[in-house]
Amino acid sequence: MIQRIPQVHGDIDILLEDTYEKCMDALLAKEVDLALVAHAYHGINAFHMNPDLEPSVVFRGHTPEYGLAVRSDFAFDEELLSREPVVSHPAPIPLLRHHVDRPVTLVTVDSTSQAAGQVADGRYSIAITNEQAVRRHNLRFVRTFSRIPMTWTIFSRKAARP
Repeated sequence: MIQRIPQVHGDIDILLEDTYEKCMDALLAKEVDLALVAHAYHGINAFHMNPDLEPSVVFRGHTPEYGLAVRSDFAFDEELLSREPVVSHPAPIPLLRHHVDRPVTLVTVDSTSQAAGQVADGRYSIAITNEQAVRRHNLRFVRTFSRIPMTWTIFSRKAARP
């Protein structure tokens, strides 16, 4: 999905991919100029080890709000957490031990957006996801956790050397 953000010195197009792997592919294919990668991403080393890429900027910022989300028309109750699997990217799973007081069956996917999409499609009923994915997939939070203080790297292609 491409999102256009108006800026004082020209518009910026943001391409939202479902996985970081797709972000790297788009960067290497020159479809985008930069890729933003959260340090919680378990495969960030693939960006660092790629000889055609380099870290350009490292910064700290909070993620969007995370929580448990369901379809807008889904009747949720707490007991469902004992019976229904929860779909999630692996990174936010540790939030459960701080916000859910029971064992939960988990199914993992490649991104929080993918988790939200699988709930929207009816494949699963409950996802750990963030507020952007909730809006994008027309879900609703049944429990919110928090924003996550995160460090991030913006990667670019290495400049060609003469």
